[in-house]
Amino acid sequence: MEQSTTPEDSDPPGAPARPPGREIRLRTVSVVEAAADALREMILDGTIEPGTRLRETEFAGRLGIARHTFRAAAQILINEGLLRRSPNRGVQLSVLDAGDIVDIFRLREALEIEATRLVVEAGAEIPDAALAVERFNALDDDASWRTVVDLDMDFHRAIIDATGSERISRAYAGVQSEILLCMAQLRPHYDRPDEVAAEHRELLEALQAGEPDEVEKLFRRHLGDASENLTNALQAREEVTA
Repeated sequence: MEQSTTPEDSDPPGAPARPPGREIRLRTVSVVEAAADALREMILDGTIEPGTRLRETEFAGRLGIARHTFRAAAQILINEGLLRRSPNRGVQLSVLDAGDIVDIFRLREALEIEATRLVVEAGAEIPDAALAVERFNALDDDASWRTVVDLDMDFHRAIIDATGSERISRAYAGVQSEILLCMAQLRPHYDRPDEVAAEHRELLEALQAGEPDEVEKLFRRHLGDASENLTNALQAREEVTA
């Protein structure tokens, strides 16, 4: 397997030389994982259009990797739901329909509602969610859609991680790429960034107040609105391309 290695604890420029014989631990970085990261970024920033066929020779060349490495990287994204392998068509970027959106958000809501319940019961601090809201507040009105999407995911992921449950985190990671794919592909018309920030601030304040019924109500409304916006955006796109 192609790999690259980087020192895990390298010294800054100008630092004294290490004593002879001191062990230098290396962190192995898989080229397959790096290629999967690059492909994922191309998908989520809209570089690759929905339904596009990813030809091995072309994309291996673009990424500067061997074809077998591309196949392994593509398989990672197939497992995440970002790519699909079709008979006689090879690997294609997934095209989401209304049923996909409903199914993805059904699982997302189940995981996030349980996560908020656990966080409220434990009185857990969620500094990363607070940081995401702070960054939302600092956005300009012309902030890019991708920036808004990333901050939204930072906020919700922080709540999942605050549960301290490895299994909930793994389950959420399994659907996270598809959530991002929904939002990246369909780009629904959300409110201005300051209004998105206000909505997330309301969610955070409810969590901090520790009122489980209010938290559940707000999160169900928030996720329901997101699912509806995405479905409406899908319908609008289908009307344009019909």
